Amino acid sequence: MEEEFSVRLTVALMLIKDGKVLMIKRKNTGYMDDMYAFVGGHVEYGETLKEAMIREAKEEANIKLNEDDLKFVCLIRRGGHAKYINFFFMAENYNGTPIINEPDKCSDMQWYEINNIPENTIDSEKRAIYNYNNKILIDEYEF
Repeated sequence: MEEEFSVRLTVALMLIKDGKVLMIKRKNTGYMDDMYAFVGGHVEYGETLKEAMIREAKEEANIKLNEDDLKFVCLIRRGGHAKYINFFFMAENYNGTPIINEPDKCSDMQWYEINNIPENTIDSEKRAIYNYNNKILIDEYEF
């Protein structure tokens, strides 16, 4: 008998300003703590991907995005025991000044040159930047 397959969806934002990308350092989440990532999170039931991205940007960085400003970058799906599909978006237009809006889950927020991000960045974010630079829309690995 085959195992039933289910996945969770996540969204992540490559917020770009002057050739730099906004990165946050995770803490107390139970997943990849002390690693850098993009602003993002889980898609909730009934949300579109863009609605989830707008909500997460407001929750984590206190910025307001418009759906029209969100551009799809890539989809990343990892094999093995991972049950996630990650949707990466980019935006250059937003309202507000990014701040750490969830200090219980984030210990640092910095702008980094897009091709010079911290070594301790989550692999999927590194792959998303590579995919962005190389116009790769779908990335699946570890199957």
